[in-house]
Amino acid sequence: MKTNQQQSRFAQKNLGQNFLNSPQVLMDILAEAGDLINKNVLEIGPGLGFLTEGLLDKQGLVTALEIDPRAIKILEKRWHDNERFKLLPVSILDFDLDAYWHEKPYVVIANIPYHITNPILKKLLSQTQNRPEFSLLMVQKEVGEKICITQKKKQKRSILSLSVEIFAEPKYCFTVLRDNFNPAPRVDSAIIKLTTRPKPLVGPDDEVDFFTVVNAGFSQKRKKLGNHIGTFFGVESNKLLGSIDPNRRAETLDVNDWITIMQHFQALRGKSAV
Repeated sequence: MKTNQQQSRFAQKNLGQNFLNSPQVLMDILAEAGDLINKNVLEIGPGLGFLTEGLLDKQGLVTALEIDPRAIKILEKRWHDNERFKLLPVSILDFDLDAYWHEKPYVVIANIPYHITNPILKKLLSQTQNRPEFSLLMVQKEVGEKICITQKKKQKRSILSLSVEIFAEPKYCFTVLRDNFNPAPRVDSAIIKLTTRPKPLVGPDDEVDFFTVVNAGFSQKRKKLGNHIGTFFGVESNKLLGSIDPNRRAETLDVNDWITIMQHFQALRGKSAV
């Protein structure tokens, strides 16, 4: 394993490389992952293999996606004879998960590049038919908090959190301080766990309508919904909101509230072509 100084020289900013080097954080991640014996594990951007080693120690069947040719050379040399390890030189954004896994169950465990967090989430949750059983991801702390809403903290929902919640049950596992990486990033990180729902809360035929009303609501998120969401569609707001308090703002509504608004929107459209 490379020294801290070597890791700093190796890291490339354009690839979002910050290498985790804390054994304790690694143990905590593996504890959240649970039993991995003979389980298919997808790792995105293994880098120098710090997390990979832990996944293999837990007897997971690891498929790692890496696009850095320097890292590929190191990983191939290290585990070329390990039957539990398969390295593919491809970006997750170009990888066909359905074709690779077919209908086999798998999980995703990864320290993902923060600058492509949203495209990765979209890939895993909405652009794939055979979704992972769960995704255990290292993300920027602020993003993790935005995705994993807890009523205790009275957090505000966002389009991102609603997009995730349709497909998975999010859990904020723990915070990872920036000094656990080399080179240290400018922000703290978080481990989040997205447990995929057996069935999405919104079906594929309704997704466009769902996000139509969500985007309308968040277009003026600081305003009370009763004052603007109906205007967006040219109808009275109470016809969309129903029993939902018109004094509430978009950020306070949960996913079920938005599903209710979507259903009212669909009913109105069916009658008057909204």
